[in-house]
Amino acid sequence: IATLHGKVMDAFAEYDNDNGWPIKPQRVVADIRRVLRDDDLLLSDVGAHKMWIARQYHARSPNSCIISNGFASMGIALPGAIAAKLLFPKKTVLAAVGDGGFMMSVHELETAVRLKLPIIVLIWHDDSYGVIGWHQRKKFSNTFGVDFGNPDFMKLAESFGAIGMRVTKTDELLPMLRKATKAKRPVIIDCPVDYRENMKLTEHLKEMACPV
Repeated sequence: IATLHGKVMDAFAEYDNDNGWPIKPQRVVADIRRVLRDDDLLLSDVGAHKMWIARQYHARSPNSCIISNGFASMGIALPGAIAAKLLFPKKTVLAAVGDGGFMMSVHELETAVRLKLPIIVLIWHDDSYGVIGWHQRKKFSNTFGVDFGNPDFMKLAESFGAIGMRVTKTDELLPMLRKATKAKRPVIIDCPVDYRENMKLTEHLKEMACPV
């Protein structure tokens, strides 16, 4: 058990400072953890990013990381972040969303702007329904019907009256997140993510499984 624990902890930290591009999911989670205080709030939408947040994010106080399981409804994080900020106005509230989930409730950005709620929405951008593609690759070795196009998220944010940012290299994410925590209105951060790591995680978990 001790050996397995060591392997898990090593895996958590392996890509904390990785500068590969697009950004690895592990690095995104590490940068979120660096920015949020122990009692700040992280809300995860549903998608491939949820798997990484559930595995990699170290929650340090109760109810500081809220993940939609059960029915696993896509689009929950943006309206959830609005509710969280209304309840806890002094806490930083960050919604982690895939591009697919974000587009399912993007209209709620108008609500956040109208109510002057300085929430952060971090879009994990891959132009695909990532977790569905993940399962398709595991079973069929290819994907079908999961890819789509997206609008310009910076212009979209600005059209609502929010602040739009776009990550163009890995070391930009952390300072953007820090800047977003000081904003006085909603901030949308468009962050390309390397979901090739998904299949690597599948294989890694198989290797770590305890023999029966």
